[in-house]
Amino acid sequence: MHPSFHGRLSFLHVLLFSVICLLLPLTKANAATTEQVFKNYQNSLLQIRIIDSLTKSKATIGSGFFVDNQGTIVTNYHVISKHVFKPDQYYIEYVTFDNKVHKANLVNIDVIHDLAILDGNAIDTPALKINNRKLDKGVRIYTLGNPLDLGMTIVEGTYNGITDDTMHERILLSGALNPGMSGGPSIINDGSVIGINVATAGNSIGFLVPEKFLEDLLAQPRADSKSNFMAIIREQLLANQKIYLSALLTKPFPTKQLGEFTIPAKIADYVNCWGDSNDDQGPYSVSDNFCATKNDIFINQRMSTGDIRYTHHYLQTDEMNRIRFYSLMSSYFGNSNTSLEGHKDDFTDYNCKSGFVKNEDIYFRTAFCLRRYREFADIYDMVLVAGSLVDDKKGLVTKLVLAGVSYDSAVAFSKQYLESFAWKHP
Repeated sequence: MHPSFHGRLSFLHVLLFSVICLLLPLTKANAATTEQVFKNYQNSLLQIRIIDSLTKSKATIGSGFFVDNQGTIVTNYHVISKHVFKPDQYYIEYVTFDNKVHKANLVNIDVIHDLAILDGNAIDTPALKINNRKLDKGVRIYTLGNPLDLGMTIVEGTYNGITDDTMHERILLSGALNPGMSGGPSIINDGSVIGINVATAGNSIGFLVPEKFLEDLLAQPRADSKSNFMAIIREQLLANQKIYLSALLTKPFPTKQLGEFTIPAKIADYVNCWGDSNDDQGPYSVSDNFCATKNDIFINQRMSTGDIRYTHHYLQTDEMNRIRFYSLMSSYFGNSNTSLEGHKDDFTDYNCKSGFVKNEDIYFRTAFCLRRYREFADIYDMVLVAGSLVDDKKGLVTKLVLAGVSYDSAVAFSKQYLESFAWKHP
């Protein structure tokens, strides 16, 4: 072997060894940092339990944390929702890191952003502070909680900014969230809370409620034990739907072409749209467009609300006569699938009114349907179906669904929706 080659080989060995030596301390430092973060702030972390009064057993579990030294606790609304709907059957407990069990009282909720404030009836509690400074993408986050009732844990993740495709702001977390971690804090190195664990999409994709909504809720007056939280939910739902629907109605909906028809397209950043076509249906072809909001508002285990969904079906044929084609159109028009689930204890039956509407050159056959929320006065789910009556060979059936809206909002939105359509003569 040539001496110079041997020298270069030795140099490479030394360089490689040096790099490994440099990396090892970094790895150990990262591990020590996570260990230290958990050690420093574990005492503020809590398990939240909803206890069935009859069996004295856990009906729901989640996580929470102290935010002051007077026993104020933060968790998710969905963790304690059973207590809201049936306070005589379910009560709230929390378990501290040293496994001591205490009772808690509900003092405020924000159902829109899935937050709840509890009074832990304690003093000198170890609290986490709220972080209200802007973070850059890639900042290390430590998510705390009690996953699957396995004990208090810490999970490293990464801050990826605020989502822009959801109706209500969420922090996008690259990190594992599991059942039982809901309501726990996500913090940075100094222990300050940047968000509250709320949901997961799996594959290490999680979502957090931004801390600003927690600060807003903490600033509101506390309710007392006799407060009607169902009335509070109603007020919050009505106020929320008025805000986002009014904003959408300030200008005409964006549109696009589907065959000879102009149709409503993506009406907001938080609405997601898809499309597909099928020309192997025998004597006709169909092209579908579907748009919907990505997230909704949790009310209880049987009910969520706040959706906007609309679907367009463009049908055309060269082989079917007028009677067969209108029979096909009627089958699409009469399809009652609204994609809205509901139990009879939560909703009335749909009440529908049928009619005909003319919009410029389009004649529509329409059905306008409402079902009322039994627990929340003046709030409805709405379904509007409209089928065109303009051509014997080509037609459009559209369906609009609004969940959790007032009657006035349903009427105003439906009117603008139908006004967005146009038909160009072949």
